[in-house]
Order: sequence, then C-alpha cells, then structure tokens
Amino acid sequence: MVRRFSIIAFAAAGVIAACPRGSDGQAGALLAQSGPTAEVLASFVQLAAADAGAATGPSPPSAASRTLRFQPSVIVDATGFEQPMGATSIFIPHGWQTQGGVAWGREYACTNGYAFNWLARSPDGSSVIAVLPGERWESNNYGAAPSTPGCGTAPYTNVRQYIEALARKWRPGARALDYRPREDLQREFAHMNSSTQMPAGGTRTWVEAGEALIAFSDRGREMRGSVAAVAVFTHNRADYGTGPMVSFIGHTFPAYAVAAPNGQLNLGYFEAIRRTMKPNPVWQKRIAGHNTAIGQVALEESIKRGRIVTESREYMTRLQQETWNASQESADRRAREFGEAIKGVETYDDANAPGGTVELSQTNHAWRLNDGTYVLTDDPNFDPWRDLQMEGRQLEATP
Repeated sequence: MVRRFSIIAFAAAGVIAACPRGSDGQAGALLAQSGPTAEVLASFVQLAAADAGAATGPSPPSAASRTLRFQPSVIVDATGFEQPMGATSIFIPHGWQTQGGVAWGREYACTNGYAFNWLARSPDGSSVIAVLPGERWESNNYGAAPSTPGCGTAPYTNVRQYIEALARKWRPGARALDYRPREDLQREFAHMNSSTQMPAGGTRTWVEAGEALIAFSDRGREMRGSVAAVAVFTHNRADYGTGPMVSFIGHTFPAYAVAAPNGQLNLGYFEAIRRTMKPNPVWQKRIAGHNTAIGQVALEESIKRGRIVTESREYMTRLQQETWNASQESADRRAREFGEAIKGVETYDDANAPGGTVELSQTNHAWRLNDGTYVLTDDPNFDPWRDLQMEGRQLEATP
C-alpha cells in the first residue's frame, strides 16, 4: 500500500527543527540526535514505517517499498501589497490543510506591521506544523520610549528564556522536557555577530538559536512538540559624563513549531519539511523596501532621544538592511544551500514546474501525477494507475 504525504513550503529566515519521537525518558537522547538529517528519504520512510494505527494516514507500506507522496504549497501574503503574493514555498504532508499566512495589523507594529502566522494540520487534527510570528522588545535604564512604535518590554536576555515562554504561549500549560542549542542554525546567522566601539561606549550584537522539547495535553491526549527559534540581541552602552546609559534590544525570526501525539513525533521527518522552505525573492525585495521606509521614520524619531538612542537605531537600521540584502541573493545560491543541507537531492526535468525542473529527494524513480503531486519510490514496478488509480508520468533526472 502506498502511504500519502504532503509537504508545504515556508521561507522566513531563522526558523528551526522539529521534535523527536519517544517518551520523556528518551527526550535527552533524542534531542542529542536531532541535528540535520543525512538521509532525508530515510527520515520519511521511518515515519511511513511507524504505527499502522497512527492517525496521520492509512496503513504504511513496508520499509522495502520506500514510496512517498507529497505536494507543494505556499505561505501567502494576501494583503501586504497591491495583490496577493507568495512569500515562501514549502512542501507539506499529503492531505494536510493549511491556514494563515503573512498577517498585517497594528498588533505587529513593532515588527514593521507584519508577521508570519501560519500552520498546517493533519486530517484528524492531531499533528501540526506552525510558523509563529517573530517578535521584538526593548529596554533601557534611562526611561526612553521604544525606538519603534508598538514595541514593549520583555525579560528575555537569552533565546532559551524566549523559546520556553513562547511554547507556553503557543500551547498553554506546556512544560519543557529538554533544551538544546541549535548551533547549525546559529551558524547560518553568524554574519550578524558584531562588536562596535564608539567614543562614549560601544554596541555588541550576537545571535542565539535553540530548540525546546515540550509536553502538553490536548483534549485529554498526551502530546509532544518542539519549538525552535533564532534570536538576535543587541546591547548598547554609553557614558556622556552623566553615568552609564544602557539599552537592550531583542528580536526573533519566525519560530518553527510542531506537535503530534506522544510516540508519533518524528524529528527527522519534520526537520526535512523545515528545510524545504524557500523564500520568494520578489516578495523579499518588496518587504526590504517596506522595512527601509519604516526604518527611516524610526531613525528620524530616535534622533530626538539623544545620541545613544541615535547610535543604536542607526546600527540596527543598517544591520536590518544588510540582513535583507543577504537574504535576497540569487536563487541559485539558495538552491545550492538547500541541496547541501539536505543530502540526496536530485533535479528532475518537469515541463510543468517553474523553470522546467523540480528538486526532489534522491531516489531510484520519480513520478509526477496528473493532480500536480509527486511520488518517489525505489520500486521499479510502481504503476500510478494500478497503485493510486491516477495517471502520471515518470520524470528523468536533469543531465
């Protein structure tokens, strides 16, 4: 029997992994193994070979079959510009339903008026993949108002504090079972680390990334989940002869969260999904222009608050622009990074795909079905009409 999967695409910078399978006693060991998957296909097959009674789909195939089915999806910005625009692409398990996207509103004033707020849910509602809004907060010891309208204060001075608080906000009553730094994600943003000395003081910016394994109850059912995030912290200190003036700014990229019934949460599977996220360069360019305009207004206002606030805002504005510029590098570079991150990717000729090619996990045989979904299998005798009652054609690897 062929088991169906669907995979959607998300692409905001700085999101992270998913949670492992297993009980509380296995949490530490499983998190220790939750780095990047070396065999994406094997990760999917591991899930496919899980409990035949799992609520995520019909009975799984045998391990020897190794047949996968999934579909592409898009996280949409429906209201930010003149017309709806795809912000990020992602693959999701077949049959899962999505909701949300890029949301705009006054509640997101601190993050320039918008935020990712999206999820995909399994047919029975028991399993979830979510992209949670990024956040920003400020504090200082001299009584100045936030440099960006709508920002508040928060006690988080490291990413672990933030992630554990976010988990409780996302799933009330959630308790942390384990935590680990995500050095792989942290390295992706290492270019943001800096230290700048100024005549009256200095500014230091650093990046932290981590992941928490959580447990919670949902309608009487014991659940497991994972919340991962990347945070950027900036500490400013200056003394103009009236005593030290200190400010602290923290902001996070959209977080990646997953949940499933206890015993059914497969880390490799959800990590592979996270890594399919690709941003739309057109949307990123428009957002960069928006952020630049917002940043300029905030900069002009910050000048009124004194030299320390001005120096901090100038630095953050420049850092923001450099970050967005880096994220808009060529699609070739992003595709190469994606391929390097997920071993076993193969490019196939597909006249119906954008650009005439599609990237799929490497396997012996790849098919495109007439409904736009794909099937990967190492079964040389696979027949889409016989096995799925659907017509399709086999794809050839791009030379």
